[in-house]
Amino acid sequence: MKTWISYLAATAFGLAATLLFGESALFSQIMYTITALVVQLGGFVLIPLVFIGFSSGIASLRKDSQGGVFARTTIIWSIVTTVLLAVSAAAVFRFFPALFPASSSAGSTPELLSIITPQSLSQIFSSILPVNPFYTLVSAESFLFPIIIIALILGYFLKPNLEVIRPAYVTMNSFSETMFRLAKAYTSVGFFFIFFASAYWFTHMQYEGTLFVAGRFLLMLIAATFAVLLVVLPLLFGIVSRFRLNPYKVIYRMLAPAISALFSGSIFFSSPMTISLSRHNLGVQKRVSATSVPLYTIIGRGGSAMIATLSVLSLLYATSGQLPPDKVLVIVALSTALFSYLSPLYLGWEVFFITTITLQFLKIDLYGAELSIIGLMPLLNGLGILIDSYIAAFGAAYTTSRMGVKIDSSYRDII
Repeated sequence: MKTWISYLAATAFGLAATLLFGESALFSQIMYTITALVVQLGGFVLIPLVFIGFSSGIASLRKDSQGGVFARTTIIWSIVTTVLLAVSAAAVFRFFPALFPASSSAGSTPELLSIITPQSLSQIFSSILPVNPFYTLVSAESFLFPIIIIALILGYFLKPNLEVIRPAYVTMNSFSETMFRLAKAYTSVGFFFIFFASAYWFTHMQYEGTLFVAGRFLLMLIAATFAVLLVVLPLLFGIVSRFRLNPYKVIYRMLAPAISALFSGSIFFSSPMTISLSRHNLGVQKRVSATSVPLYTIIGRGGSAMIATLSVLSLLYATSGQLPPDKVLVIVALSTALFSYLSPLYLGWEVFFITTITLQFLKIDLYGAELSIIGLMPLLNGLGILIDSYIAAFGAAYTTSRMGVKIDSSYRDII
């Protein structure tokens, strides 16, 4: 069974289980515990996959002198999607504004902010670069940037331009293929994980109950998400690929990582699936999927920026009682786009981090009203990561097409 079908079926079973047992506190606790475990399993697969695959991919790109095309297309796609999606969110809010609802976390103490988000930008930057490369490899839990830096350095010097280096290059490439087999196996059984993740997600939403009385806000989120997935991203992908590739084929063939991202809210959990399926379902070269997708976990966070933009503007509307002027809409959108590049430091809290750091940067005091976001984090962060997963998939396909090495995968061959 194809992954996009099995993952949808697992979601349906998760919803059915919630309707049957959702009132049980024991059921909720079991679903939460198992979901936390499977999300950590995603990191167990992703970290060695990135370290080995990224090193091998960079060496291969250097061998064929394709590093310039890879870097150029990845950076362009990252910047354009991040800014465009944040501005698109501001446009959606401009014509369909909605108040941010008061969730179950609305009465939380402001001190909770110091636990989840940093108190200064210097505190953020101190966490970015690796101090000890070996310690980084064994201690990394939620941030790929130090690992990517180490793998980039290793891959750069792994270029097989000397006979003495060639055996090391071949060995690393073999290890990379082994890790891709692991990622494929992980993806093939991922529907089992999705059952638990979706059941917990639906249970949390049922318990929260806020969205059942905030229909306009929910409709705004859904409308913005579908507009981006069905119009904005496909149109942009068509432009950069010169309309030679079908963007909607990307959407349904990469549905499994998107579902994983929505219900887990974790880019670590869904990225191994994105890396594997971009190769098998989209015809992306192994060296491109192994390098571009990990990079997009850091610089391709336009979806998180988009949801954060809607959250900030809705909070401003709810606290002030007035629609923010157009100038404020643009400033907020550009600010969230900027801080989205730092959001991977706070895995699972990307939207909340971007929202709070944007409010701090713009010196907007909502007197703790932003804590309402915490109660809705499974929905808000899930939608943001869902879009981020598609940004990575589209970006990998775009890079491969510009390199002229894309392979068309028939429906029979996809997984």
